[in-house]
Amino acid sequence: MGVLNLEDQLSFYMAYHHNEVNVRIHTICVPLILFTSFLVAANVELPISLFANSYDKYLNLGVLGSFGYTVFYILLDPYVGTAVAPIVFGSSLVVTDLLLDYGRLANIVGGTILAISWILQFIGHGVYEKRAPALLDNLVQALVLAPFFVTYEFVFKYGFRKDLENRLEARVSEKIKALDAKKSGKN
Repeated sequence: MGVLNLEDQLSFYMAYHHNEVNVRIHTICVPLILFTSFLVAANVELPISLFANSYDKYLNLGVLGSFGYTVFYILLDPYVGTAVAPIVFGSSLVVTDLLLDYGRLANIVGGTILAISWILQFIGHGVYEKRAPALLDNLVQALVLAPFFVTYEFVFKYGFRKDLENRLEARVSEKIKALDAKKSGKN
């Protein structure tokens, strides 16, 4: 599987998220998890000072993480990655401001949203998808790709990139068959 191959990445993740209800749960919960994770990570300040002014407050692990996400998405798909970059990166700046303004309360609310979102996703997998989540097979890939998967759900819903959607459906069908065979012990 190519790390920077969009079809490889999306087909891996889509095979674990094929049930419509589970996809809807993820469409709501994944952005919440991403943004609240940036909030939690924003509690970790980086031990550097670049600006020698008030912008140093944005030198934290959440902003650094969001930068990594945006670079990866742009490398996977320059057009869609560039379109979502301001949302992903900007959200880390917004949650940093929330953390600075509301401190402990922001952490409590963010942590609660984070926990509820994870619980709902596991319910989606157990009840609707009837398949273990992708993170059990590849934690890093699942955590990094989930927001881009949600983005592509919207891209496909509104009729863009139909050629890619059709190719992915064919690949995903094969991956689902392999996952089902593995689940039933028919490797």
